[in-house]
Amino acid sequence: MGKSVSRNSAFSMINKGLSVVFPLVTVSYISRVLGAAGIGEVSSAQNLATYFSMAAALGIPSYGVRAIAQSKRDVNSCNKTFSELFTINLISSIIATVVYLITAFCFKINNSNTTLTLIFSSIIVFNIINIEWVYQGYEEYEYIMIRSFVIKIVSLLLLFIFVRKKSDLVAYAFIICFGSIGNYVLNFINLKRYVKLSFCNISLKKHIRPIMTFFVSVIAIEIYSLLDVSMLTVMSNATCVGYYSNSTKIIKAAANTLTGISAVLMPRFSYLFSEDNKNEIKKLSRQFLNVTFLISVPCCCGIILVADQIVEVLFGVEFLPAISTIRILSILIVLMPLSGGVFCQLLLTAGKERSYLACVLIGTVVNAVLNYLLIPTFTQNGAAIASIIAEFTVSISMIVATRKTIKVSMCCRDVFSILTSAFFMSLTLVLCHKLFLGQAVWMRLIVEIVIAVLVYFLCVFMLKNSASIKIIRMIKNKTGF
Repeated sequence: MGKSVSRNSAFSMINKGLSVVFPLVTVSYISRVLGAAGIGEVSSAQNLATYFSMAAALGIPSYGVRAIAQSKRDVNSCNKTFSELFTINLISSIIATVVYLITAFCFKINNSNTTLTLIFSSIIVFNIINIEWVYQGYEEYEYIMIRSFVIKIVSLLLLFIFVRKKSDLVAYAFIICFGSIGNYVLNFINLKRYVKLSFCNISLKKHIRPIMTFFVSVIAIEIYSLLDVSMLTVMSNATCVGYYSNSTKIIKAAANTLTGISAVLMPRFSYLFSEDNKNEIKKLSRQFLNVTFLISVPCCCGIILVADQIVEVLFGVEFLPAISTIRILSILIVLMPLSGGVFCQLLLTAGKERSYLACVLIGTVVNAVLNYLLIPTFTQNGAAIASIIAEFTVSISMIVATRKTIKVSMCCRDVFSILTSAFFMSLTLVLCHKLFLGQAVWMRLIVEIVIAVLVYFLCVFMLKNSASIKIIRMIKNKTGF
């Protein structure tokens, strides 16, 4: 296979980590400049465009990774596969753009202003050259990380230069779009190193069924993640949407970072399943599951305990109602890497798209029903509770579904070491919170996080978690000790 899974995982996690740091910096600045209502207005406009950009992409971002991974050993076959998928994406993007504009302007279903609606339409148009799946199929996670870093830095500079007052909603929307479109353009420029595009002798029909199966799965899982903002927009007000939007940026940034650890498994699992190497699949799954829990559990506990300080430092006192929302949503940090990580990759690469779809649809229905019942009374907290229960439902369903193909479990010793270490870390945070009471909030937050991380990983190493043992061995091999 050539490329190291561990190395790719590191690059993928760094890339997702950038997706954590960037929103943390921007959301703190934007919250103070635009306020809750301004953020809510932009989020509502962006939300509608996101639905249509998903429709434009169909299931190609997921199916394309698997198709490229399986065909990349044959240059001609890979070029043909890419050209066929690109053509399907081109047609779907044009149709989605037309339908989006008709929906937004003729039916007036979006309360956002016309300018924001037009700006976010660019994301749908440029989906034509959204070919990230090619680079993932070739396992080029180093390139993806470097490119993403450059675009984020440029976006951050543009944000500080052009968004300075509450009326700068249009500039903010442009910068959000640039964050996606910039990646698309750079990918397309660099494409010739991997595949060649040709519209001759292509056959689209064979891809339609698997693409549509992937598409229905993707659209369903995205709907229940976007459904919260959509239903809050209709059933509450822009301020509540702002509280929820900022809360999810913090939580999902952390959760998506952990999901990124397992994202590199799709091309590798696709290859291993084609070779029927289930022992290696089981070994990799257990390792990735351990690492995921090793990081997600303390992150969840930590955010619950310091949510009030996070809100005060990043958002300001205007967003104090978001504290309880963040605490509720923090459970997603453990759940999302399950439904979107190892178990998701196992189902998709094993050809179990229908099982994956069934799991997602169950979660979507649960989320929609609970949103309808809870939002009128609990507003953004109701949406948060609905998200937790829906994600839990999806995770359990996927765990059950994967056991029919391959049984994956964690070592009891690893589970014990993680839970015990998280317990002592939580006690340390509570003590630090009382000890440093009266100090500047931002300083107290930094000190508490540093101490908590040190205590947690010290406990993990003392309890000999398998991941920590592997790290020690790697260090010894590198240093010669």
